[in-house]
Amino acid sequence: MLFVSILSGHRPDRVWLCLFALLMAAQSGQTQDLAQLDQVKPFDIQGNIEARAVFYDANGIPARYLPFNYLISGTPVLSVYSVQIPVYFSFSRQQSSFTQPFNQFGLSPQYKWITVHGGYRNLHYSPFTLAGHTFLGGGVDLRPGKWRFSGMYGRFNKATVLDTLQGVYIENFSYKRTGYAARVGYGTDASYFDLIALHAQDEPGSAPVERTALFDSLKITPAENWVTGYQTRLTFLQGKLIFESDGAVSIYTADQRLPAIEDSTLRDDLSFVERFVHVNYSTEIYSAFQASLAYRVKRMGVKLQYRRIDPGYRSMGAYFLNNDLENWTVNPTLTLWQGRIRFVGSLGFQRDNLQDKKRATSHRVIGAANLTADLTERWGIDLSYTNFSNTQRAGTVRFADSLRVAQSTQNLSISPRYMKLTALHSHSVLLSFNLNTFRELNDQRTLEGTGNDITTQTYFATYQLGFTAARASLFLTANYARLGNDQLQDRNSGLTLGASKPFAAGKVVLTGSTGYILSDRNGEQGYMLNESLQVRYTLHPKHSVQAMVVFLGNYPDQVSEIQRRFTELRAEIGYNFNF
Repeated sequence: MLFVSILSGHRPDRVWLCLFALLMAAQSGQTQDLAQLDQVKPFDIQGNIEARAVFYDANGIPARYLPFNYLISGTPVLSVYSVQIPVYFSFSRQQSSFTQPFNQFGLSPQYKWITVHGGYRNLHYSPFTLAGHTFLGGGVDLRPGKWRFSGMYGRFNKATVLDTLQGVYIENFSYKRTGYAARVGYGTDASYFDLIALHAQDEPGSAPVERTALFDSLKITPAENWVTGYQTRLTFLQGKLIFESDGAVSIYTADQRLPAIEDSTLRDDLSFVERFVHVNYSTEIYSAFQASLAYRVKRMGVKLQYRRIDPGYRSMGAYFLNNDLENWTVNPTLTLWQGRIRFVGSLGFQRDNLQDKKRATSHRVIGAANLTADLTERWGIDLSYTNFSNTQRAGTVRFADSLRVAQSTQNLSISPRYMKLTALHSHSVLLSFNLNTFRELNDQRTLEGTGNDITTQTYFATYQLGFTAARASLFLTANYARLGNDQLQDRNSGLTLGASKPFAAGKVVLTGSTGYILSDRNGEQGYMLNESLQVRYTLHPKHSVQAMVVFLGNYPDQVSEIQRRFTELRAEIGYNFNF
């Protein structure tokens, strides 16, 4: 094994970590235990190849597909000592391609308490520091006893590159960004405490010279980021009480090229960190924190969570973080009647504008409740309710009452079910009712008639009959949906009948369905037909052929630019090979 010691930082007091990286190439996402290497195949290939011919015809509307098309595609997966390398190819009349969908190679071999990462990796130390950002480089995880050591170094972003053949830029607008991170902690998976540090920066000279002016106009500047944080999990009372917490401070310099701040104008917080890192007029300090306390006994539990993230908080080790928010959440759970009744709830309160710099502050209340009840072996019911409300109050700028946001969204779902199994048949019935309402709670808008209340109702019923000996099934579905407000009333109702039946000892499976939908939009009525038939023939466990025909017809009573009378017919025949 070759281990490379990487010490980063141009000043001695900035040397945060020393890590070992194994230089190798293999597919991303694999962790291989070297102690079991002799028990796996050195080389293997599996996958799928499919060939399809598609026929299409349309009347009444412009064709959405070619009259005839073919598609040959495959997803072979090469395996070298259990390291998988998937490849995808496709050929059709419209385009041809041959790609490796994960054209990023890496490997994470493991030996006892040592795991080494090399190539393209994405590691997760904590949600506010290194949080799954893909990098090209190396890293190591060491777990001797209860000690926990981790480190990584690599490239987070590539610089924008000019394709000299086509004369276009083939990468996103960005400077080359490199970084490193380290984590040290003590404990087990049940209880531990970790300290985490991350440093990443853009290389100002990595952008093409002819691109610098465009970068400046788009406010793309070479940035630098230092993040320190912690993550902990503590378990008490034999696992009944669990405390978890994450926190971080991010020092973000948006433009490294700006001059340093004069000591006389240096803020107190920047004056402290300036002893350790370089700061200038674009440097800001952000913090993020979250904690939860969960208590769980045999039949019930409750979890209390708190989260606060400063406006503008960001880390170069994370792709995206919601910021400028503070929220409290409580999540109760309850299990009764020997597990037949299960309840999960949630109630949260959230606000933004933590620094009172916005024009308005939004307050949100989010509630949810889910109840599942298995009343008997055959009967059951599922209930779900969610509520989301949003209100605003004036902040730095006063605004008219008609502009104030005050809204409420509620959703109620009731789904009773029934299932009966016999030696000859199986019966299942599912009913469902869904009600969704959006309400404008601003009294001023309601008086002005500018509110936009919307109510949606959906009714659904399906019955499925299975024939055990014949392995066939038959289903009938009825549905009704209504969406309405002051300007629109849209109704749809329909029936669908379908069946599936195997033949020739299961080698041939025939599936078909027919559907009828009646629509009514502000008095303009019409109907749609949807028919499909599919047959699949399994020649061999690895070889199969299938054919399908789909018909769609739209027949409005009144033809308009929006409502057109048309028919579409699509047919396919294909061959599938699994290896």
